[in-house]
Amino acid sequence: VRRAIEAIPEPFREAVVLRDLEELSYAEIAEVTGVPIGTVMSRLSRGRMILANELLPQREADGEQSRSLK
Repeated sequence: VRRAIEAIPEPFREAVVLRDLEELSYAEIAEVTGVPIGTVMSRLSRGRMILANELLPQREADGEQSRSLK
């Protein structure tokens, strides 16, 4: 999981880490990063999608049924 997180480009990784690991609110993330809440939401969505795609090969290797990620 650590390698997958490190593979996310910086602005998206920062949003994912601050929200999903450090449990900051969108408003708190916006304040910390200096961007609007809409940008935080966009970066978080894209970062989670990238993370899911990074983890997909591992899930398939573990024998879990995969689903299409767009």
